[in-house]
Amino acid sequence: MTLPPRAFYSLTETSARWGCAAADLAGWAATDHLTLVTSIASVICGKQPVAGIVVVTAADMMRMFRRHGPSDEECRVFRIRPQGSTEWQYITEPADGVLIKITDLMLLAEEVQKFEDERDLLRRHFVSPGSAPRYDWEGMNIMLFRRINDHGVPATQADLIAEVQDWFAQNSPTGEIPEESTTRKKIAPIWRALREKE
Repeated sequence: MTLPPRAFYSLTETSARWGCAAADLAGWAATDHLTLVTSIASVICGKQPVAGIVVVTAADMMRMFRRHGPSDEECRVFRIRPQGSTEWQYITEPADGVLIKITDLMLLAEEVQKFEDERDLLRRHFVSPGSAPRYDWEGMNIMLFRRINDHGVPATQADLIAEVQDWFAQNSPTGEIPEESTTRKKIAPIWRALREKE
């Protein structure tokens, strides 16, 4: 049995995942690109009790997301929106609203994934701390897919290697290209897979 999909991401996780500041996330939430949610104990909005996961508006909490100077660690919110509702409700009890800390805020995982898909965020490939890759092998793979899709497979492996070397020569920011033997090692399994059925 597999686990269900993840439901939420914290702002800290999302900031690390996207390489941005929490203030960016708050800005995107304030301009309706993302939705901030939190979990609250029971409150009264007018006569209606509300509890559980609710939407909160980033615009009410921007003091926790200052770009210059220290940010507040917590703030009180006085309006919430139950999930599935389009109407904001004002908290009447407790009269001083609900205290929210930045660590209480979450993003819906479904929305995070949609945001990533729409902006190709996961194509930024992760490089562990240390030296960056010397050559753009990911870019080379994309070039190969396009080349094979548009023009088919070259007549020989040597022709394919020559095209890859030319691509590196034209696209390398430093002018450096990999050794031909290195390119051959990268290309060989692709070439074998393409020629398997012939």
